[in-house]
Amino acid sequence: MLKLLTATYEFVRRQAIRRTVRWTLLMGIYASGLVLWHSNSPDSTAHEHSNMHTFFGAVLGIFLVFRTNTAYDRWWEGRKLWGQLVNDSRNFAIKLRACVQASVDSKREMANWLKLFPVALKEHLRGPVALRDLPGFENTTDTPEHVPAYITQLIYRRIEHWRAADQVGGFELLFLDRHAAALMDICGACERIHKTPIATSYLWIIREAIALYLIVLPYGICNEYGPMTIFISMVVAYFMVGLELLAESIEDPFGTDMDDLPLDSMCASIARSIDGIMSSPEPMTKI
Repeated sequence: MLKLLTATYEFVRRQAIRRTVRWTLLMGIYASGLVLWHSNSPDSTAHEHSNMHTFFGAVLGIFLVFRTNTAYDRWWEGRKLWGQLVNDSRNFAIKLRACVQASVDSKREMANWLKLFPVALKEHLRGPVALRDLPGFENTTDTPEHVPAYITQLIYRRIEHWRAADQVGGFELLFLDRHAAALMDICGACERIHKTPIATSYLWIIREAIALYLIVLPYGICNEYGPMTIFISMVVAYFMVGLELLAESIEDPFGTDMDDLPLDSMCASIARSIDGIMSSPEPMTKI
């Protein structure tokens, strides 16, 4: 029972759900007024049942399916990109530990930059981020405009330093470059999702269609269902408005809403993985 109450509380806390409930209550008030007016109207034949709303609802359903699929595709693509970042960070750390013949301190500093990149990318996608806000750069005087690119540049400079000092060979350099290049590839793909919203004209057409359908819905069913029109109208409004607001919530999956990607936990997972790889003992098996 406690788990059910907790899950219900977390569900209601979602911003999209709270906005949906408000619109549903407004629809209930509107439908109640219409039912009251219809019951007191002397000319009840003026409100005969019409199948227009049924046909219009089928057309609107096609738009809603396309809308929600488009929004979910953006959310899922963001999840795949961050999953790729987790994998590339781990592979980078494994090859850094095994293939680079540099000092322990030098490799640990590289690993720290690798842990900071997801944090910098997360804050970059959520809003402006300053380099001095990241751990280890509190006293820096550098003010790069693009912090994830700055950290990637530090990583490449360290790799080039190792190459010049013969601490990493040609094949190992190719191994590391693959994962270093993936950092900015992932960053660019996330920026594409974040900075390319759904076309405004398309959104307004969908929302106007939803509003028009909900306005005419009680007129079409009032004679047939009577007071039940209020309940039916609220249920329909809840799902239609909820789908639109949910799509709006997940189309940019890098925010802090409960429906967005758990980027904080992903950053923590990457940091734990890198720390575990860099602090693991040397394998005992001899090749």
